[in-house]
Amino acid sequence: MSSPDPTPPSVPGPQVPIESLNGIGPTRAKHFHAIGINTLANLLDYFPRTYQYESAEKTIADLLTDQIQTTRGEVVAVDYLGVRPRARFEATLDDGTDKLALVFFNGSYLRNKINPGMILRVQGLVKTFRNLPQMANPKWHLIDAESERIAESRFRPIYPATAKLSSDTIQRVVDEHLSAALPAIQEWFPQIVLDQRGLLPRREAYRAIHQPANEREAQQARRRIVYDELMLMQLGLGVSKRLRDGRLTAPVLRADKLLDERIRKRFPFPLTDAQQGSIWEILKDLRSSHPMNRLLQGDVGSGKTVVALYAMLVAVANKMQAALLAPTEVLAEQHFLTISNFLKDSGVRIGLYTSRTKREGRGAGLKDLADGKIHIAIGTQALLQKDISFANLGLVVVDEQHKLGVMQRATLKSKGFSPHYLVMTATPIPRTLALSYFADFDLSTIDHLPPGRLPIKTKWLRSQQAIQAYDYIREQVGLGRQAYIVLPQIEDDGISDNKSVKTEFDRLSKGPLSGLRLAALHGQMSTEEKQSTMLAFRDRQTDVLIATTVIEVGIDVPNASVILIDNADRFGLSQLHQLRGRVGRGKDLSSCLLISDPPSDVAEQRLRAMTQTTDGFEIAEMDLQLRGPGEFFGTRQHGLPEFKMADVTQELEMLGQAREDALAMLAEDPRLIMPEHRELRKALGEQFGETLPLAQVG
Repeated sequence: MSSPDPTPPSVPGPQVPIESLNGIGPTRAKHFHAIGINTLANLLDYFPRTYQYESAEKTIADLLTDQIQTTRGEVVAVDYLGVRPRARFEATLDDGTDKLALVFFNGSYLRNKINPGMILRVQGLVKTFRNLPQMANPKWHLIDAESERIAESRFRPIYPATAKLSSDTIQRVVDEHLSAALPAIQEWFPQIVLDQRGLLPRREAYRAIHQPANEREAQQARRRIVYDELMLMQLGLGVSKRLRDGRLTAPVLRADKLLDERIRKRFPFPLTDAQQGSIWEILKDLRSSHPMNRLLQGDVGSGKTVVALYAMLVAVANKMQAALLAPTEVLAEQHFLTISNFLKDSGVRIGLYTSRTKREGRGAGLKDLADGKIHIAIGTQALLQKDISFANLGLVVVDEQHKLGVMQRATLKSKGFSPHYLVMTATPIPRTLALSYFADFDLSTIDHLPPGRLPIKTKWLRSQQAIQAYDYIREQVGLGRQAYIVLPQIEDDGISDNKSVKTEFDRLSKGPLSGLRLAALHGQMSTEEKQSTMLAFRDRQTDVLIATTVIEVGIDVPNASVILIDNADRFGLSQLHQLRGRVGRGKDLSSCLLISDPPSDVAEQRLRAMTQTTDGFEIAEMDLQLRGPGEFFGTRQHGLPEFKMADVTQELEMLGQAREDALAMLAEDPRLIMPEHRELRKALGEQFGETLPLAQVG
């Protein structure tokens, strides 16, 4: 009698805890948890950040000069020389056979990444400097003592690593468990879609992303996984839009020629064609019983508030209330003052609701709002408090949507009867990306500034030319104007070269700007301190405001004619453009001065772009290419999953394909209930979780 076959080893399921895998003890499991890897499924989704061909490892003593070589060694010394213009970080490796000098130009960021005692594997061109072998700007990654030496040249993945968890360790764990884990990877799409788009099967893509034979195979795997991420986003937004359009009923708001004429008389200027076009699009939405979900984008100063006020007055004329939600008290007050001025001597009552609302008037204000006597409520998150109620909220306007969390917006929207929803943003978004990232929104764009708006002159200065900027500020203050100085951080951290508000305030007060009235503004100040500081600046009690980016969305000060942005290379292009928009709001010509010694070509491109155009849409296109979409769309705030691999700025063609395929799929199966979509529906739920229904509110 033959003996029975041995029991096959159990295959770990995708949700098996990482600490249960072979070779991972409690300590190493903690290191995996720290980077978000808690299960085998998380491990499979932890993709390499790059790949590299590695030549066989040599000892330092055997390195060949003038050739690209690979070696390893312990870091025995580090140094940073901040001498401009060629500041550099230096490290010395020792492997017992010899020492190797490493030099990284403009490498200040490495001071808290490479430390003595670490073991590094490095690859680079070997030169001789002062009788020692040297590599300049080599590729490097952290390894541990257990990492095997590279015996022969190979193409290998490089994973995002930490001081406690090297890329080699992650690769070893992946290699050991990949084959057993792959059967759990299910296909999402029918073969016809894979053939049409030239995509690898999903399971094969996961194998190839972790163990590619060559660069071409790695690219094919990446392409499939990127497609999956983009499809999930498009499907999630598409489902959200269909839920909103199909289930909710909004108040029908009517507007005729007489109402149009009455509203226009409130504005002391004619509307631009771009404003008029946006108004027609909004009116079409308001006349429908489907809740409007519209994104109104326009550059700084393009007149978005006027368009929003037009919509709010339509709501009021239809016996409905409107709410305007701003991210800061300063901006809420600014909107209150602006709108109150437009509606002076009208029958429209406006209420301001912030934490600074005087307590003695709060009870009456809340009652008037609940009774419908307040027609337009303007406020911050105070509008979200439990004691705030509306009589008949018909329209919600949110300014700077990316600065308000989706849960907060959902709370406000829930206070009405499925009100219409209008988002304003001063961050211009290229149309293709706006239609993709905001597929559950309709899009209106104000792409021209009102006539009479003066251009802002932008000049880039090196740090040794800074005195010219301070002299110019003195000159402008002497003419009765004011200035902003913006810095990247509040106080010195002892690590970076960034200037800080506190240090510069002291230095400028005693030096280049002594005798002027200076004030500091930053995020560590209390709300009351920030408010009083900004109001004092608006009321011309301060000449120069030294601040962090808290002024990016702030009060309107027409008398401010200069903004100086120091360490300008530390900011993204769109943020620089937003900051520049703080000036140029009055009758005087305004200037934006950028001080920077850019550490990289990309940083230099940003600064040159700022001096070449003031067009926010051109700036947005450039920033997307240089920096990526994070500046524009806070996806966590918007309820979208974070991409692990996709970069929509580089994959517009595939983004278009995914959008097209998602729309076709939802047209055939709106709720993804067909059997062939079972795995896809499951993945959609896992990716979006509870945020999917919230996408209805933005």
